[in-house]
Amino acid sequence: MPESHANARNGAPVLVFDEGGARGGVVLVSELWGLDEALRGWAARLANEGYTVVAPDLWWRHPGVPPLGTHDEVRAGLLLLDDGLALQDIAAAAALLPAGRPRVVIGFCVGGLYARMASAAVPGLAAAVEFYGRLVYPTLGPSKPTQPLDLLPGRACPLLCHYGADDPICPPHHVDELERRLSAQAAAGRVYRYPGATHGFMNHRRPGGSAATAELAWSRTLRFLDEVLE
Repeated sequence: MPESHANARNGAPVLVFDEGGARGGVVLVSELWGLDEALRGWAARLANEGYTVVAPDLWWRHPGVPPLGTHDEVRAGLLLLDDGLALQDIAAAAALLPAGRPRVVIGFCVGGLYARMASAAVPGLAAAVEFYGRLVYPTLGPSKPTQPLDLLPGRACPLLCHYGADDPICPPHHVDELERRLSAQAAAGRVYRYPGATHGFMNHRRPGGSAATAELAWSRTLRFLDEVLE
């Protein structure tokens, strides 16, 4: 699948995957590892399904990051990403998608967190899909001023969530709270949990990658998009 490059109005570099986009547009938001091979693979598959895909580089304000390796580097990298600026980048990327067609945001890991946040903060989305986005920050600060779950009351579109049952970053009691809050809202919200799966199960290049779980979650995602975009 050929890819091209663009820049959003705010300057954020964006990868574009486009086979015509007859079914709509997707903002695809990466894990902390950035626009890696796994992310490009999912983008190409979405384009083959008929979606125009734009993948913003959330690291453009921080040259040289990633790569990220050690646990401490990953934690430091997460703190570099300002939630408000990341959501601005997602909104700017969405503005590059074809007008007059539904727009969706899908994200993995920190990108999943921002996909969920975008469902409340970015206007005009038809749906959002997150894969194992963090639900509770250990601490708040200037780059992370609000607990992610506290943004859910602003959600304006259907939301699909995927979590591994053995994910230490998104433990079951946090996912329980997500489900409780979604059940109290008018917009559709759905949560899938995958027994035996841990964090990062969609990325085959990472220790938690699981091809079988990834394919099941992906099939459910495509079915969800069919339902909400029909």
